[in-house]
Amino acid sequence: MSLDTIIERSASALGYPSATHGLLNQYFDSTELEIASSARISIGCLLRRRVDIGPYARLSRGCILDGDVSIGRRTNLEPDCDLVGEVEIGNFCAIARESTFQQTNHRIDRPSMQIRLYEEVLDSELPPTADGPISVGSDVWVGTGATILSGVTIGDGAVVGAGAVVTKDVEPYAIVGGVPAERIGWRFPPEIRSRLLELEWWEWSDRRIRENRAFFERSLGGSEDVPLARSGPTN
Repeated sequence: MSLDTIIERSASALGYPSATHGLLNQYFDSTELEIASSARISIGCLLRRRVDIGPYARLSRGCILDGDVSIGRRTNLEPDCDLVGEVEIGNFCAIARESTFQQTNHRIDRPSMQIRLYEEVLDSELPPTADGPISVGSDVWVGTGATILSGVTIGDGAVVGAGAVVTKDVEPYAIVGGVPAERIGWRFPPEIRSRLLELEWWEWSDRRIRENRAFFERSLGGSEDVPLARSGPTN
């Protein structure tokens, strides 16, 4: 077993404590970890290349982040999620187990599609292809076993059903499901969606969220249930 593999597996087995971040950044030229001290990473996760994890975010066991990956504040990834390539996920998202964000794809215009064949047999390269980064807004719920593909943008507040394969953009507060995923509903009517997008509560401080507890504990029946963006404290 190579020294690279030993270091990588050791960091994974320890849950990437703060002491390992500088070591990995220094030892691996392609690795750049920016992990908030309050973030929680379970044992068995694997972080490669450029990974940025925000305050109080949580990665459950077996998650793989491999690429230019950014996870926002207080976002939760449940067990065995894969984020590959250029993937950005906003704040307060709930990503269910075994979800996949696959930004890079295999080329299919060569005689073979296997990268190892080109690297190990031909001493060559088979660069991956991609249709663009994956961008996920804030307050998004991705159901169990969903797959998000290259170039997709998922708007704030959206819901992706379990097992869905998302191949095109999802509007804010839309509910999508199926293969390929299509819109099957909305979380709220237009006037509430508009108010929430103006409010951007996911950018509030924890203190402001606590001060507005009544808002978060009510069911939203009309636009009057959503405070105006300009009202109340701003931090």
